[in-house]
Amino acid sequence: MLHKQFKVCKVCKIEKEIEAFAPNQYGKDNRVLRRPVCRECYAKKVKADPKQKAEFEAKHPRPQIGEEFTCPICLKCFIREHKNDVVLDHSHIDGSIRGWLCSSCNTSIGKFNDDPEVLQRGIDWIKNGGNMQS
Repeated sequence: MLHKQFKVCKVCKIEKEIEAFAPNQYGKDNRVLRRPVCRECYAKKVKADPKQKAEFEAKHPRPQIGEEFTCPICLKCFIREHKNDVVLDHSHIDGSIRGWLCSSCNTSIGKFNDDPEVLQRGIDWIKNGGNMQS
């Protein structure tokens, strides 16, 4: 007998059946990993404007695989090896295009919910060695 699997959405905080979360990537042994946000909440996310995205990419093409790229945030310089190691960053508030970033910096910005105040608290935390007064 199969038991249903459940997961809690990071946005709405509701426990839902696993099928409510889109597949995202593959883990060990080709195990399917699901997005942390349910399909319903993910659909509400502000997407990049396709026209603005096309215009930006025409003026500033993504570096090709095998080309060197320096991330403007972390300043790491690397040779592109994978399709998703350089991504086009956009605001999840208004959909505006910001530019090419390494996938690590793009993910980090997303985890701070595009909120400069949250990011500033993270900066303060690092500068103060943690232990901030609330």
